[in-house]
Parts: sequence; C-alpha cells; structure tokens
Amino acid sequence: MISRFTKVPSSIDVRQCLAALGAVVLLASCIQPVKTPPSQVAVPGAFQEQASQGAPTTAGELSRWWTVWHEEPLAELITAALVANTDIRTAQAHVAEARAMVTVAESALYPAVAAQGAVFGGAADWRLPNSIPGLPVVIPTAQPGFWGGWGALGASWEPDVFGRHRADLKAAQAISAASVDLLNGARVTVVADVAENYYEARGLQLRLDVLDRGIATLEDLLNYTQARYQAGQAYAYDADLVREQLDTQRAKRPPLLALIEARRRRLAVLTGKPPEAAVTLPQSTPINVPSAPTGLLPVQALERRPDVQEGAALVEASAARLRSAKTDLLPRFGIQFLGGDAELHFQGLPNFGATGGLLNLSAYLPVFTHGRIRANIAANDARLEAAAAEYDTAVLKALEDVENAYRQRTALDERSVSLASALAAARRNQEASTTLYEDGRKTFRDVLDDRITALNDEDELVQSQMGQATATVQLYRALGGGW
Repeated sequence: MISRFTKVPSSIDVRQCLAALGAVVLLASCIQPVKTPPSQVAVPGAFQEQASQGAPTTAGELSRWWTVWHEEPLAELITAALVANTDIRTAQAHVAEARAMVTVAESALYPAVAAQGAVFGGAADWRLPNSIPGLPVVIPTAQPGFWGGWGALGASWEPDVFGRHRADLKAAQAISAASVDLLNGARVTVVADVAENYYEARGLQLRLDVLDRGIATLEDLLNYTQARYQAGQAYAYDADLVREQLDTQRAKRPPLLALIEARRRRLAVLTGKPPEAAVTLPQSTPINVPSAPTGLLPVQALERRPDVQEGAALVEASAARLRSAKTDLLPRFGIQFLGGDAELHFQGLPNFGATGGLLNLSAYLPVFTHGRIRANIAANDARLEAAAAEYDTAVLKALEDVENAYRQRTALDERSVSLASALAAARRNQEASTTLYEDGRKTFRDVLDDRITALNDEDELVQSQMGQATATVQLYRALGGGW
C-alpha cells in the first residue's frame, strides 16, 4: 500500500500553468498536418484492347478463374499449390508477423504494469566493539541466520497527447494490410505459374506427338523410297533426302523431352514437392483454349491487383510514420508509479519491514538535437513521396500489363486462325503432290517438301494454341485474378 502521496504545492501560480500549457498548444499548432499525396495517374474509363465478345466476367469467376476452364488436372495442381507452395507459406508467416507487430504498437497506448521481487538469506558473525567501558566483549560462537524478501508493483504510462503512438499504430496496421496484399500477390503469382507450366507442358506434349507422327511418316516414306529404288523406279538421292529429313526430325526429340520434364519438375516444386516427384500430365489431347475475360473496367482491375493495393497501404504507412516523426518536436509526458513492501528477519533480533510508494510525473522536450529530428522528418517526408511515386508506378504497370495481355491474346487468336487455314492447305498440297509424283508430274523432293511443310504448320499451330492458353493466364494475372 502507498503510505503517502506527494501533494502539489499550493504556491504554484495557476497563471504559470496556463502559460506553459498555452506554449505547448502553440508549438503543436505550428506543425503542419500530414496529407496523403494524391495519385498523379489518370485512370482510363475502359481498356483499349479488351475483347467485346462473350458475357462479362463476374468477380467470382475472376477470383477462381481456373475452375471455369474444366481442366480437372489443372484445378488439382492449383489446389495443391495454394496449400503447400513455399512462397505462399512464407507470405503467410509475414502476415502473422505483421499482425503481431500491430499488437506491439497498440500496447504503447496503454499503461505497462510489472511486478518484481526477491528472497534472500544467509548467516553472519556479530562482533561487538570493546570500546564501551564496563561492558564485556561478546563474540558468539554460533552464526545467527537472517532472511528477507521484497516485492514491488510498478506501472508506467506515456499519455498519447499529440498522437505519436496512434500514428505508430496506424503505420503498423498499414504494414499489416500490405502484408496481406503481398500474400494475395503470392497466390496470384503461384496460380498463374502453375497454369502456365501446365499449358506449356501440354503444348510440348502435343508438339512431341506431332513430331513422332512426322518421324513415323518419314520412316514409312524411307521404306517406300528404298523399295522403289530397289525396283529401279527411284534414285538413291531420293532415299538420302528422306534420311536427311528423318535425322533432322529425330534430333528435335531430345530437347522437347527435356522441356517437358523441366515443366513437370517445376509443377512439382510449385506444389511443394521435390523435383524428382514430377507430376503426371494428361495424355496428348487437344488444348482447350479458354476464352478471355471481358467486361472489366480499369478501376476494377486496380482494386483487385495486390501490388497496387500493397502500394496504397505502403503510402498510408509512410504518411503515418511522417506524422509520428513530427511529434518528436513536441513534449512527451510520463506517469510512473512504484509501490512495494520489504521484510528483513534476523535470528534473535526484532524483525524489520517497510512499505512505501512513489508517484512520479515527468515531461520531456527536446531543446537541441543538432538537427536530428528535423532531418528525420525530412527523410520520412522523402519516403512518403517515394511511396506515392511507387504507387503510381504500380498503377501504370497494372494498366500496361492488362493492355499487353489483351493484345497478345488477340494476336495469337488471329495467328491460330491463319495457321489452321495454312495447315489445311498444306495437307491438301501433300495429298496432291503425292498423286502428281506418281503420275510423273512432280519430283520426289516436292513430295518431301510438302510433307515437311504440313508437319511444320501443324507444329506452329500447336505452339500458337499453347500461346493462346498462356496468354489468357497472363491476362487473368494482369487483372488480379487468383485470390
């Protein structure tokens, strides 16, 4: 318990207190408020390259865009990646850390209470001086023991008079929001990476299938040519031409296999597995090219883009830190309380004890810091300007990503249409050249060239379809889909 409180002397002039309070208020009013810099980017009303066909894409479809593509193996891989991917796990840990730091910042708004104590004991020899006349010197042979202990309860509090702690809390909350946006960005990236590698692996498998069919066709053609040569109906030159093309096509196979395995290993790592546990992909079936999202406005894309929202949160955090830095020019006040009790016991002697308390009021005002506070304010002001510029950069990049992705998808759509037409013509030419060769109106090289052309056109068409799928993935990524 507190035995006594210190009373404020009545001799203090009330006018002096009011004058001091007025000086503090005047000093606080001299500090300019902090305003968040507005964005300098003029956001357009619509995307220039956006496709106009199809029903508008809903928010739910954009959040989980892969589910409307009816690719069950892809959906399973993405579900596994969202659970086990190491980048997502790292981002989740950063979110937990940032949220804990919000609690740390918030704790500064409230008093801190702490308890402490100690227990001790020992023994001592008591020696009496013989300088007192008439008293004998007594030196005990025993060692009387003693023990004691004390306990105290203390509290301290810095009232947030000028909003310093509230600004720090605001900064911590903004950083926490930015960490959530970073987590959402990791999800968008991982989902898109899984889909891209999946469609690239599927496309490479189809290219390998086209190549294998081409190799089989050339092997049949080589047997056909050798039989005609043995019958005296062809030249050795014809067989060598086929053999040359056959070796050329066979040489393309190992790199394609390596690329397929690389995509399979990448998919394993993205789903949290070692690369040796390469995933199993569907058999070589045509790629179902998904339709592009439509009906989305630039402002909607910016609201969904995690990097843009993260930039906005970092601007808020920088503004709050600047507000906190400016309060360093103002006084700080503190309240401290300490109360405790102590006991000391000696064997054979009376006990000793005491109880007391202390209440302390403090104030701190910087007078001369060699420009440190002003320099810190200038540094935080520059950080706020940089954060605002980085936010504008994120906005511009987001708009650019969407426009480029839309244009890439449109270009690949047009390319696939042209390649499909070219492939159909090449196959007609291949059949016609074979007939004309047998009639003696075409050379064997013409037949071979037409077959190679048909194979190359088919390979180009598969690559274009693979590009359509991956361009659509990039478009959904650019629009902030995937979380």
